[in-house]
Amino acid sequence: MSAHIDEKSGDHALETQLSKVSITSDRPLLITDADEVLFAFMRGFERHLHANDALFNWESFRLNGNILARKTGEPLPNPDVRTLLMSYFEQHTRSMDVVDHAPAMLQQLSLRMQIVVLSNLPHPQRPARAAALQDHGMSFPIISNEGSKADAVAHLSGQTTAPVFFIDDSPTHHREVAEIADHVVRIHFISNPRLGDLLGPAEASHFRARDWPEICAFIEDHLDRHTETTPA
Repeated sequence: MSAHIDEKSGDHALETQLSKVSITSDRPLLITDADEVLFAFMRGFERHLHANDALFNWESFRLNGNILARKTGEPLPNPDVRTLLMSYFEQHTRSMDVVDHAPAMLQQLSLRMQIVVLSNLPHPQRPARAAALQDHGMSFPIISNEGSKADAVAHLSGQTTAPVFFIDDSPTHHREVAEIADHVVRIHFISNPRLGDLLGPAEASHFRARDWPEICAFIEDHLDRHTETTPA
């Protein structure tokens, strides 16, 4: 799940944000999405829709065309969908439910690797997302992005010679990352089972995970095998 906004200047510019993230050149790196990976985006969004006389009809993964007026059952126009999405981020970025096991698994992984959160959300909500991460014991650098994540992943992964992992719910992001940073190990994860059933596995990912313990086990196994094959 993502939000696109047209704001590319000042502190929100991707280059500016990336320049403030320090990556250790020989330490493994995890780049993780937030919505539907760390935070239960859809669970809270459905509550927000209901509070605004709308509902999600679960026909596909897309937002546009799937958000209906509750009284008429008709799809809302795209501008109205955007308004609901933006108001959701404005009102609830700080209070979204955390995905089960995400904080504990990230803390465990942080003992072996560096972690960056790369999230497509409106730039003004970056401080609220940072606060939400801190609230749940996930105080990692947060980059607010718009559109493709491939450039950011390529830049960050290019800063280390150690293994790099990317977690996201969107097949599009996996495909775009594969096109320019194919060495990155790509993990497809959607915390909401109903959304996961709608979408199926991302073809460009290396692994489809069911939960965070499975993600953690996959990454640690990969790191163990990398350590065994790396000359001392």
